[in-house]
Amino acid sequence: MRDFLVIRFSAMGDVLLTLPVLVQATEQNPDVRFIVLTRPKFAVFFEGYDRISVYPADVDKEFKGFLGLWRLVARLKSDYDFEAILDLHEHLRSKIIKRLFFGLPKFTLEKGRADKKALTRKENKQRKDLPHACERYAKVLHEAGIVFELKSFGQAQNYFRALPVLPFQKKGKWVGLAPFAQHEGKIWPFEKIDALIQTLPSDFSILLFGGGAKEVGLLKPLAEKYANVVLVAGQFALKTELSLISALDAMLCMDSSNMHMAALAGVPTVSIWGATHRQAGFGPFGNQGHRFVEISTAELPCRPCSVYGNKPCFREDYACLNRISPAQVSQELIAAI
Repeated sequence: MRDFLVIRFSAMGDVLLTLPVLVQATEQNPDVRFIVLTRPKFAVFFEGYDRISVYPADVDKEFKGFLGLWRLVARLKSDYDFEAILDLHEHLRSKIIKRLFFGLPKFTLEKGRADKKALTRKENKQRKDLPHACERYAKVLHEAGIVFELKSFGQAQNYFRALPVLPFQKKGKWVGLAPFAQHEGKIWPFEKIDALIQTLPSDFSILLFGGGAKEVGLLKPLAEKYANVVLVAGQFALKTELSLISALDAMLCMDSSNMHMAALAGVPTVSIWGATHRQAGFGPFGNQGHRFVEISTAELPCRPCSVYGNKPCFREDYACLNRISPAQVSQELIAAI
């Protein structure tokens, strides 16, 4: 068996996008095994695969700093005999880890920073479709001698395995709403969510997904207001949320980790795009009826102004998000089901 160490600590969406690449590589290479070095909370994504295992590393506490990484690498060396190191993060922490694996071949992600900067700059943008993140990951594996074809089209599939049973019975159509993202440039104005719910058929069951306490606090009044709205955010473990997402008939989301979870679960996604753009290479993976709601670059040539949505709006009004109406989103969501 050929063992490869795969490094990707964050962010959640980027870790998720390693999954289809590693799965397809193992399906086409019976002698290859991947050990994924990542944060403990992301281990659930890789459960159920015989030749993909997670080495959970708490790099904020147990393995913090250079000495912590030294201990981490020492443990990995004692547990495995790696053929090569695959750095799918290209970060200071992963660079240190690679240095500590003396003598082993190392292969590193090429992020294409110059092309992304040219795509998102204010003037004279160079608009072109950049390689998808999964294609960039696959290239690293190819360079390490792992021969496989990355297939992104065809029948939708659920990449998540070993999921628990649903916490409640499914009746009728289930629509997921995940209205948040990490950065402001990706988030459709939250006040429009209420108006959107009112446009959807009353026989839809609407499941609200989110993250921390602040998001739960915003979503809870919606669940209390509408009989067909269920608060999922903050109520279940991530593994159970994956089961619920897998059972959806469609998911409305931002350019976010929830989008990637839904897409990798084989669920039709309707995603709202503001400051970011799929041309940067972070669109949903697969071909299960993805629909995109956005203001065209002809109308707003400032788009995209950011790869991750974390830069200030050039116009200072986020017209790319504010101009999207609940009616537009509702139309796409109903059509996706």
